[in-house]
Amino acid sequence: MVHLNDPNEAFEKKYIWLWLVSSFKVGLINSAGFLATGKFVSHVTGFGTQMGIAFGHEGYFFTLELLTIPFSFIMGGVITSFVLDRHTPHKSSPPPYYIVQGLITISIGFVILLGEYVFTENLKPFDIDEKYDLVEFTIISLLCLACGLKNALVTWTTSGKVRVTHLTGLSTDIGLNLLGMINPSMKRKFSERRRVNILRIATFLSFSFGALISAVLFPHFGYKTFLTVFLISLFMTIFSFYNRKRDHLIAFLNPDSKKGEFA
Repeated sequence: MVHLNDPNEAFEKKYIWLWLVSSFKVGLINSAGFLATGKFVSHVTGFGTQMGIAFGHEGYFFTLELLTIPFSFIMGGVITSFVLDRHTPHKSSPPPYYIVQGLITISIGFVILLGEYVFTENLKPFDIDEKYDLVEFTIISLLCLACGLKNALVTWTTSGKVRVTHLTGLSTDIGLNLLGMINPSMKRKFSERRRVNILRIATFLSFSFGALISAVLFPHFGYKTFLTVFLISLFMTIFSFYNRKRDHLIAFLNPDSKKGEFA
């Protein structure tokens, strides 16, 4: 992850690959999660609908189980805030992004272990009448936690400029700025640089590409498909740890530095 002193630096070319890789990871997680469990895990809208259906069928305990799934996504944001906000003694010292990235890696690792060595049955799509399996429930919760951590990490780092786990707001922003991107002279309420909307489109495509890759891999490799995400997350964790140590030294030697560094 990167340490930005100015949120607008998020749109610089040298950082764009990070947001695209993050979106690719989440797209793969979301698609593979659906193929494995019949549930989308990178957004929580559908769970509200499922909870309503479960409650309407008097599945009160099932409703409580479903409630903990969006709770896992929210907890990703809570954990990210707890780790990053409390470890920022001054602006020039980068927070420990590697801790949050490491938690994502661990969560995906547990998903692979549970899916490959514990949960051996073929998972079915949502059925209100069938018993909700504890291992399936744990897998979904871990995937939601990983997505919540990733979205919160990118959102925190870019001060809300970039989000990578869901496409609804992203698609709206693309639509609002598409004509203005084509015709810069057009008067707009939301005036943004062309690069911003190009990044949104690229993020959309990267998310979709991750979903495509998982759709190709999952039928053949099952939960081993998540190894792709695990390895990318592990690389980002090591990379973040190494660069934080470097940037911490730079900040100590040059406290007036305002340059955003990898951390």
